[in-house]
Amino acid sequence: MAGKEKKRVQVKIDKDLADDTEAVLSELGLNPTTAINMFYKRIVANGALPFNVSLSEEERANLRFLKATEGTPVTEFKDAKEVADWLNDPDED
Repeated sequence: MAGKEKKRVQVKIDKDLADDTEAVLSELGLNPTTAINMFYKRIVANGALPFNVSLSEEERANLRFLKATEGTPVTEFKDAKEVADWLNDPDED
């Protein structure tokens, strides 16, 4: 009996995220191919993603913060002297 036909799936993932994930998988004795196969099999078995797809409380808080600070003026500094000058400027709030 011949093996099942394989299909290559390629995705682009942030390098740091991929490295961190692969380190965890390695500690678990898994590799990315095995983990992705497990993930796909759970999707088929459940007919859904095998985890809750929602923002954590921390992610919701960060989103609220970003929305609340949208449009806030930003001052950019090139070096420590500019920061010191800005902090010492009596006309700045």
